[in-house]
Amino acid sequence: MKALVVTGKLAYPIVREVTKKYDNVDVKVLNYPVAALMSIRYILENLKNIDKKYDVIILPGLVNGDVKIIEDTLGIKTFKGTENAWDIPLVFDALDKGIPLSTIDPADEIISRIKEKNIDSYEEKIINNAQIAFDLGVRIPLYPPPFRIFLEMDPKWGCDKIREEIQRTRNFVDVFVIGFPVGHNDNEEVRRKLNIAIDEGVIVGIDAESPSELIYGIKNGAKFVFNLNEINIDKLTEAKKEAAFIVAPFNVENRGDITINLVKKAKNLGYDMLIADPVLSPPLEGLVDSLFEYRKVRKLLPDIPLLMGILNVSELIDADSHGVNALMTSIAGEIGISNLLVMEKGKTKWSSWETKTASKLVGISMLQRKPPKDIGIDLLILKDKKKIEERVNIEKAEVAEYSPPDMDSAGFAKIFKLEDKIGVEFYGKKKISIIGNDGLAIGRKLVKEIDLTPQHALYIGYELAKAEIAMNLDKNYIQDSPLFKKLYVERRNE
Repeated sequence: MKALVVTGKLAYPIVREVTKKYDNVDVKVLNYPVAALMSIRYILENLKNIDKKYDVIILPGLVNGDVKIIEDTLGIKTFKGTENAWDIPLVFDALDKGIPLSTIDPADEIISRIKEKNIDSYEEKIINNAQIAFDLGVRIPLYPPPFRIFLEMDPKWGCDKIREEIQRTRNFVDVFVIGFPVGHNDNEEVRRKLNIAIDEGVIVGIDAESPSELIYGIKNGAKFVFNLNEINIDKLTEAKKEAAFIVAPFNVENRGDITINLVKKAKNLGYDMLIADPVLSPPLEGLVDSLFEYRKVRKLLPDIPLLMGILNVSELIDADSHGVNALMTSIAGEIGISNLLVMEKGKTKWSSWETKTASKLVGISMLQRKPPKDIGIDLLILKDKKKIEERVNIEKAEVAEYSPPDMDSAGFAKIFKLEDKIGVEFYGKKKISIIGNDGLAIGRKLVKEIDLTPQHALYIGYELAKAEIAMNLDKNYIQDSPLFKKLYVERRNE
């Protein structure tokens, strides 16, 4: 297949670079700076005399309108390519695979839709092929995939906070675990908190030290019990058929062997539904050794599902949780652990979403028997997989140095971030407050209301952009303070 790629002058160096590995691709650069701004009529006028040897013409993805007229006039199949020139190889991959491209939509959108359909197909296959240990309103797999996400609720949270967190995370969590502190002895509070979750229509578990509270919790709707151990195993037998029990050793010395023996004893006592958890140790406090214990339990208890509390890692390392949760989910998949316990607090907020996403990434990768990469799902939030190089001539560019701002007699602005909104309060001859979730829209409304100096308008726009990024990433925002630490690669030139 012989292809012609059409571009403008600014993008030409990139297009030339990414297409040079293809022997059957030519590049036609038109005398227009920005390819995306070329009209279809202009492109057609400049292609009328091209050689008819081409099987397909690829135009810039951001060209406005339907390019079918070019195909009809020239008699050569014509499609829109990708929005970014660096992604042009995706177009040729799609054509090689027989994926039909569009004369209206950029190729990125077509390829993305195909990937989404493939992901849906794989997820359906995972569900259909799952080996289920038992079903308590949520089907617990014996082995992954799929994975199930358990969310440990902070014992300090009151009923309103529990309800709020359930509503925020319910799309990512399979079981909500209501926890109570050591020494707690208040059945009424147990009932009240469990009812909050049950009324929200979610599956609930209970984590308590007191056997009587655990039994009371089961009788009031708890489907999962944390934990069955060597201290309470004989005290919970009256509820042995009514819930699933997470078997976790109280003594973590020889934790694997204790877990195995506890499971065997529980079976003999008539406990029906069991999940083994040898207990994950924090980083630098036995993490690697505890993973070997999980491997041992997995090998010697092939008919029992396992649970891993990956919160013991994500909570106890000062690193962004999405990478930690992705790695721990991969490790769990490799060992054969299908249930993951997370917590959402401080820097681990959104761990349930991160782990749910990671579980899809890892699950599909396991099905495809390949590393969790290039699946169509990712957790690349702060970094990009591929660097896009800007080709700009800066030889005559002027260097900007810091200069103190000129004060604006119109007044001053306070930029703020709420949970899901950002805003500006302006104080001056006219006072106004504007909120929303789009910094650009807020800024435009402000400049219509207030006669700002250009410098001040630029500053407010800059701070609103920072606030919007902070809102989207659920980070703190402090006006005039940086959002991120600088990477070393940026510091070395300082």
